[in-house]
Amino acid sequence: MASNRSVRRAQEPVTYTCALCDSEDGVRWYCNDCQENLCDRCKETHTRGKKTKNDDVVSIGKANRHCDKPVPEVCKLHPGKLCDLYCSDCNLLICSMCLSKTHKHHNWKHFEEEFSIKQQHLKEHMTAISVKIEHFKNETSERHRVNEGFNDNIDTMRKEVNSQRTKLKAEVDYIADAILAELSSLEKEESTMHKKDCQRSEKKVEELTRLLQQAVMTNTSSISLFETERSLRTTLPLYDVNVIYVSPKQPSFDTGSIDRALLTEMLGELHHKTDIDSKHVQRLSKFTVTQQNQINGICPVDDSHAWLSIHQFKSLVLVNKEGVATETVKLDFCPFMITMVGTTDILMTSDPISTFVYKLSLHNKQVTTFADIRPHDAWDISINEKDEVFVSTATPDIVVLNQSGTLVRKVSIGSETIRYIVCLSSLRLCVVQEIGESLTERNIKITDESGTVIQTWTGDLNNGKKVGSMNLWKMSCDKYDGVFVPDISNNQVYVLPRDGKQAVCLLDQRHGVVKPTAVGVDTCGNVWIGCNDGSVHVMRL
Repeated sequence: MASNRSVRRAQEPVTYTCALCDSEDGVRWYCNDCQENLCDRCKETHTRGKKTKNDDVVSIGKANRHCDKPVPEVCKLHPGKLCDLYCSDCNLLICSMCLSKTHKHHNWKHFEEEFSIKQQHLKEHMTAISVKIEHFKNETSERHRVNEGFNDNIDTMRKEVNSQRTKLKAEVDYIADAILAELSSLEKEESTMHKKDCQRSEKKVEELTRLLQQAVMTNTSSISLFETERSLRTTLPLYDVNVIYVSPKQPSFDTGSIDRALLTEMLGELHHKTDIDSKHVQRLSKFTVTQQNQINGICPVDDSHAWLSIHQFKSLVLVNKEGVATETVKLDFCPFMITMVGTTDILMTSDPISTFVYKLSLHNKQVTTFADIRPHDAWDISINEKDEVFVSTATPDIVVLNQSGTLVRKVSIGSETIRYIVCLSSLRLCVVQEIGESLTERNIKITDESGTVIQTWTGDLNNGKKVGSMNLWKMSCDKYDGVFVPDISNNQVYVLPRDGKQAVCLLDQRHGVVKPTAVGVDTCGNVWIGCNDGSVHVMRL
């Protein structure tokens, strides 16, 4: 705090002397070109002089001094007073009147003293700005380099894809051409045989016709008649009509089925391997639905909205990333598991579990019964690339329906209960299988469309550890077939990559996710995690 003596010294008015007449009266002007103070009278003279009439003359508070001390601004509260003091408490330039009235008991400094400090700070800030500019320039340059490398890699892969396509087409063309050539050969062979057979028959017709004419022309003399009859008796057996004609065997062509999985394997697959590190996972938002009940299902529709099914709530709710409900569709039952049919419909099972699968048309908000799979109960639901609907039944059996809701087949996987399912690309299926009757003893199996197990995950992590008891719930997958599985027992979401048997932990303690029950991945790869308490976390990887 300033002393009384310092305050009195600060309250003394600052005076300036005119550079031309040495007067201290009315010195309110400054010539930036001449670097001189001017009184009112000399300012008029200065602006009329031949050499100085175009000089930059400003009020002394706006002076741009090069070598002299800085000039304070004129106080806006007290005209005629200069802000030649600085209040450290208020971080404010003040005049002597401000000091005596408002800032009397504050810590303050003289303007020149604080000005030099601020100048030094300004230089430091400018240096920091320059460093940051250089950093972001380098970052931009590096980003350009990475982008160029990325695009080069895409171009290389594009060439490889087209090369594989050309090779695959060439092989298909080779096989088809070989079959067509064989058909042409068979056609030519048949044509030759046809011509020979017809010529042989036509020749016999001609010969027999001549014999018939000869018999008709035979006269009634005994000698002629006997000779003709004897000749025909010898000749006619040579034209045996009881010989069975054998038609050429008709060829057949068995059309092969298009095995997309095999074709994909032959052409090659694109793998977008994303290294997931829980330390780099960022929470975009967290919200709690009004009902505060367990989230049963999450179905993202784009990068900012998702449909939610909520325990014991007879509605489907469309929310944005901030948790604002933009639409609510009331139902006659509580929805359980949900899945999107393109962008037009939602298929769902019910809570409590029943044998029915329901369909909600988003166009008119009408709900119809899509299928009745009795004697099975409808548990979880998912759709594959062929638009087939897979329904788990809390048994080893999975019911497969077409888009009309008609049962087309069943898939059985082992002998254990299957709770949750998600369809992957290449007509593969991922299931959560329950070991015995224990809710905390579950594993994941990835199968082909017939139910043959390709891969099993029992809790192995990429850090060398193994998860013990797991209570795995409603999972989801991204467009690269990474499977996201919530574990309500361990407050964790595991990410099982397409090409590995070791999962990655998505979350750590700082994310604060407790008892996750459902996961959905949106079009941008953001992960929506619904929890037992009705909270939803939206995470960016």
